[in-house]
Amino acid sequence: MSLLSANNLPEGIRTFEYDRDTVTSGIVHFGIGNFHRAHQAVYCDDLLNQGATKWGITGVSLRSSSMKDALEPQDYLYTLATLGQTTEYRIIGSIKHVLVAPDAPNEVIDLIAKTSTQLVSSTITEKGYCLTSGKVDFDHPDLQLELASLDAPKTIYGFLACGLIQRAQDDSARAKLTIMCCDNISKGGELLKAGVSRLLLQHSPITLEWAQTHVGFISSMVDRVCPATDDALRTSVRCDTGRDDAWPVSAEPFTQWIIEDGFVGERPNFNQVGAVFVDDIAPFEQMKLRYLNAAHTMASTLGYLSGDTFVHEALLRPEVLDFMRQALRQNVLPHAAVPSGYNGSDYIEEVIKRFQNGNLPYANLQVGTDSSQKIQQRWFPTINIAVAASANIPYFEFCLGAWVVFIHIALENDVLNDPKLEQFTQVETDDMNQRVLSYLTIASANDFSFFNQPEFLQAVTQHAETIRANGVASTLTEFLVLQTQKEPNHA
Repeated sequence: MSLLSANNLPEGIRTFEYDRDTVTSGIVHFGIGNFHRAHQAVYCDDLLNQGATKWGITGVSLRSSSMKDALEPQDYLYTLATLGQTTEYRIIGSIKHVLVAPDAPNEVIDLIAKTSTQLVSSTITEKGYCLTSGKVDFDHPDLQLELASLDAPKTIYGFLACGLIQRAQDDSARAKLTIMCCDNISKGGELLKAGVSRLLLQHSPITLEWAQTHVGFISSMVDRVCPATDDALRTSVRCDTGRDDAWPVSAEPFTQWIIEDGFVGERPNFNQVGAVFVDDIAPFEQMKLRYLNAAHTMASTLGYLSGDTFVHEALLRPEVLDFMRQALRQNVLPHAAVPSGYNGSDYIEEVIKRFQNGNLPYANLQVGTDSSQKIQQRWFPTINIAVAASANIPYFEFCLGAWVVFIHIALENDVLNDPKLEQFTQVETDDMNQRVLSYLTIASANDFSFFNQPEFLQAVTQHAETIRANGVASTLTEFLVLQTQKEPNHA
């Protein structure tokens, strides 16, 4: 039976309560992948259920048509499977349409310019922002093309700039617009503003001036573990709901959305459906990046090197679990503040418990995707702070050594998914010290002060050599024993 037939669902399966024909798309969302569909789209679905019918979503894919191709025959309905002690199913109806930007660039631009569009948001992953060392890289080939001409935009910055130029020129569409980053990057709203402003300065200074009072750029902190969709999930959906779904999505029960309250136009009442508006998003961004996201990369790196497929499998290994807990307690907690009202130690244990969810098949290689970009946000800032304070951070030394070996082995196994793949491939050396320096440089570590600390890099190299020679299990066990001897109060 098709998912389109949402009537007569089996008992216990939720569906939307609103008439989708009355819903308009007040939100344009770039990056219509699994995370958005398990997170922001669910909040919008809840809002629509309250009668706020102007907050439907039109999704935009900057690259592939695969999501549109899968969902269009289903009228963009899809199944959310929440994987707790039991699996709960829900049909989400908040996405009204999906555009593929390379195939319909003018439609995307027109939509941004449209009066009814009040919010543009994004989940395009770290690499989608064309960053180097946490800043927009205007030497990126796509941005170089856009600086030369906006006739054929390629990046989110280009499409936003084109949409704003058109919006500013149309007297009937001069309504204020908020643009919100929903990715795991620090100060994402400021990055969007920097990229768009540079293009407007180049191509339409008058629009840039108009945007100062008509466009707001904000950040948000989003949190929900969302695995990749596979045939096992499709089969479960078919068996449990009686519906075929080309691209269902699964997620953990936990969900969190902290939003910077800098809307310049109309603001969706996401606070009525579980989101939280705050004046300063930075402490929440940093907490998630430097604890949860950092730990996820630690666990997935060690898990892959241990031969595990999923993160929760890696944490069944006592040495991996102990390492992650102590890394967070001893090398992160002293150097990464948490927001007022949060307890760092409690947050660490909550993170660990969520990753141990055996019903949540989050693949190590999925977490390891784009890791050269991720560790710039997740590891490097904390390392920099600690090294500047002359603090001892052996767990991060081990992490970086393990990451270097992960990159090397993933290359050998032809499974590395990273925007710097070609550069990693070009590193041909048997000297581990040179490999460490080369890989870290590719990940832009040379823009951080810790890269200039020979003793720190020597320790990284030593761990990489030992892991490569002896495997991660024995190396990790010996490392933990050594740390226990050094720290009598090790818990």
